[in-house]
Amino acid sequence: MDYNKIEDTVLKKAMDIFQQSAVDFFRIDAKIIAPAETEIKNIEIKTNYTDYLFHTDDGNYLHFEFQTTDKKDDIKRFLYYDASLFYKEKRKVRTIVIYSSDIENVVSFIDAGTIKYNIEPYYMKKIDGDEKLEYLKEKIEKNENLTREDILTLTFLPLMNSEEGRSQRTLRSIELADKIKDSEDKTQSLTLLYALLEKFGDDLSKKRFKEVFSVTEIGKMIREEGIREGIREGIREGKEEGVKEGLKKGKVDTLIKLLTKKFGKVSKDYESEIRNLSEDSIDIITIDIFEINDIKEIEKYF
Repeated sequence: MDYNKIEDTVLKKAMDIFQQSAVDFFRIDAKIIAPAETEIKNIEIKTNYTDYLFHTDDGNYLHFEFQTTDKKDDIKRFLYYDASLFYKEKRKVRTIVIYSSDIENVVSFIDAGTIKYNIEPYYMKKIDGDEKLEYLKEKIEKNENLTREDILTLTFLPLMNSEEGRSQRTLRSIELADKIKDSEDKTQSLTLLYALLEKFGDDLSKKRFKEVFSVTEIGKMIREEGIREGIREGIREGKEEGVKEGLKKGKVDTLIKLLTKKFGKVSKDYESEIRNLSEDSIDIITIDIFEINDIKEIEKYF
């Protein structure tokens, strides 16, 4: 597993869930009107991807990148992305780079001769995670409604500055999320914290997380029952390919059961399309299931 990308995944997922709320969380003065295509084809028809891209109400782009490492060449890559976007659409681009708490004082300006380029860095290190945790703890214990910013704050607690280690902060975040009354907010928080736990959790925090996570909808969704059955089926065939196919079958069966539980029925056509999807696509639908409000929305994954 590439642990350096886990925090990126958490931040991107939060942006996907909250969009304008996340922009507000980072105190960025911009109004989002729609997500923009993150794929960039340059004049040589090579494809690159930004982390996240929005159309703003002034007709320009708001470009996000999420970094858990500080590589000196990163700013050159961001310049390339933005120059390609401007070349393609003739829109101005504002680039915000979010850095996790162990990174500070990055290079934010590059002089390329005729081109002068800068990004706007946002350092999670500047946020007092201990103070935020106490605020959320009091609010949740009083059963007060949480705002979107509160949910984002809880999600990002392990990335913020703190006197505690990240593993301990992750454990406390999980225990706090478990006390949230609203099931949707609770599930979204735990889903994002799950990825962080893979990087920062010790055996104790992982054990506690499983206890909390197993009783949520997302926990039920990824239970190993169907997956293990598929693996056993593949092993019986004695082929590596059989194991892979069995694993995929388990995931497909689990997803169809979840969709049936949520929408009452999954048509034979949809079921057939789902079984023909790649394993990556199956995983994406499974993660996104709580944002799917109509069974027809899964057609965009086909």
